[in-house]
Amino acid sequence: MNDDLDRLFPQGEPPDAAVIARIGAQLAASSETVRPLPSNAVLWAISLGIFAAVAALVASVVGFKAMAALGGGEMAAYYGVVIVFAGLFARAVIERMIPGEKRVLRASVLWVAALSVLGVLMAILFSDYGTERFVASGIPCLRLGLISALISGLLGWRLLRRGYLVSPRQTIVLYGFFAGLVGVAALALHCPIRNSLHFLVWHLGAMVLAGAAGLLLGRVVENQSYAD
Repeated sequence: MNDDLDRLFPQGEPPDAAVIARIGAQLAASSETVRPLPSNAVLWAISLGIFAAVAALVASVVGFKAMAALGGGEMAAYYGVVIVFAGLFARAVIERMIPGEKRVLRASVLWVAALSVLGVLMAILFSDYGTERFVASGIPCLRLGLISALISGLLGWRLLRRGYLVSPRQTIVLYGFFAGLVGVAALALHCPIRNSLHFLVWHLGAMVLAGAAGLLLGRVVENQSYAD
């Protein structure tokens, strides 16, 4: 770098005006207008808006059947934990959309904690571990969860493109788990099955698959970024 500068501007000689003009023209030709990002609070609100809207819309299509099967305390614990993790995932994604933003939440810790806490919570709330019609009743829930994740993922992609992803793979993996959590939320509103194994395999399974899809997509995006 210093050698290049020395060749352009030899020591003791003033820079040539034509060289400066040429450099300025090249910089102007390669520059693009940068759209300012909304504030963190607005980005967080948009992310949670996508979360709530998709979960409610999908559940409204298939029916809010879970509410009738849950008690007041169960609803508070179940929905409360899902909402808390939705807020944390949204915050973590925003931290990785803005270069230089302080990162409070570690990606791997967050998604492992979400899966673990939700799994333990369901094991405590639902004592049924039966396997009767396990696959027949589970496949529709897995499908519904993945549909919800896909919708939120497509909506979220437009949001992610507004920022600058310093680590595309890590950011997209996080959003994949966030989209999968939308599927868990939709199923929390719809599925009346009070079975821990059903929840662990089919509800959280949708979240795991969405995270895995985010990992694959993130690798593709990151490889393209490095290639460019």
